[in-house]
Amino acid sequence: KVVDTLLERVPGITIATDIICGFPGETEEDWEMTMALCRKYDFIELHLSQFYPRPGTPAARMKKVNSREVKRRSRELTNYIESYLPH
Repeated sequence: KVVDTLLERVPGITIATDIICGFPGETEEDWEMTMALCRKYDFIELHLSQFYPRPGTPAARMKKVNSREVKRRSRELTNYIESYLPH
């Protein structure tokens, strides 16, 4: 809703985002919602990173998402971004 309002009220605005792929607890449904958001807005500036558990943090103790799944999701989003951004 916030992004829609900004796009409506600020002509020419560029919306950027950061996405962490594979945060503990991330489900396939969560990922599909992330992809739907990316498809809706085609972010011109998007930084994608894979979750890395920093020692001593609560997230480091949480159940990890399967590494193959994290890589698949990262590739999926990277391929999508490359499909519309100029190289």
